[in-house]
Amino acid sequence: MSQATDYALRITRAAGFAWADFLRDVRDGAMAATRLVVTLAGCTALLAAGAVVSNDEARSQLVELLPTSIPFFAAADDLPAGEAEGSVASAEKAAVADPRQKYVVQYLARRYRIADEAAQMLVAHAFEIGLEKKLDPLLILSVVAIESGLNPFAQSPVGAQGLMQVMTRVHAERFAEHGGQLAALDPIANMKVGSEILHELIRRGGSVERGLQLYVGAGNMPDDGGYGAKVLGERSRLAIAANGKVDAAIAAARAAGAAAEQKPVQSVLQTVRAAPQVDAAPSSRRDQNS
Repeated sequence: MSQATDYALRITRAAGFAWADFLRDVRDGAMAATRLVVTLAGCTALLAAGAVVSNDEARSQLVELLPTSIPFFAAADDLPAGEAEGSVASAEKAAVADPRQKYVVQYLARRYRIADEAAQMLVAHAFEIGLEKKLDPLLILSVVAIESGLNPFAQSPVGAQGLMQVMTRVHAERFAEHGGQLAALDPIANMKVGSEILHELIRRGGSVERGLQLYVGAGNMPDDGGYGAKVLGERSRLAIAANGKVDAAIAAARAAGAAAEQKPVQSVLQTVRAAPQVDAAPSSRRDQNS
């Protein structure tokens, strides 16, 4: 009886092992089949992609089917109806309006060694702000370049901050609508406030030259220590670049830099004496731009 029982147990165990082996074989077969299908699908996709890439007509048809984004410097006529006021950012709309911007971007990116994307953002918003404030956008960019070298986190010893070196503590109310005084380090907010101040000072002074003298805080001095000439010199180089002559503008900037290095010591001393002093009264420099 016990032998029969042992025999039955061995048969049962053997059957269990057989089922386990069968299931294992099924699993391994399924995985192998899956890998084969995936491999075949990948090879087919690669062959199809190769065929599309090598066939101009097929490639063009595929491009037409894919969703496209509007290029940063697309022509205004190429925009879909209502797109400019819909999904396109306000900065990009400003860029579309003036094709000169792409050359200005190239100049600033090369001249000040910043990323193209950063230059695009600054240029687009400068043109947008200029249109809004009725102020020359190239003049805005020139002030940005001379004041901060396009560094949005620049700060002077007297507390002037950001791209256009605005005296934040004096113009706190102007930054309130942009989120408070910390907005002085936001590139767009700083350009908006700085441009607003510059526009008011040009109108008050009666000329761009006098407005720049007031902007730098030298309104009560005989001259501005060469500040206005620097800004207007950079503005002229931006104008050259805007006409598509980027290399010529870069060459002019290098020549101006070389000339500045060879400037006589006496002239430099005169500039320093004419410049606002850090230990002057609290109304020094851009404190006057109220």
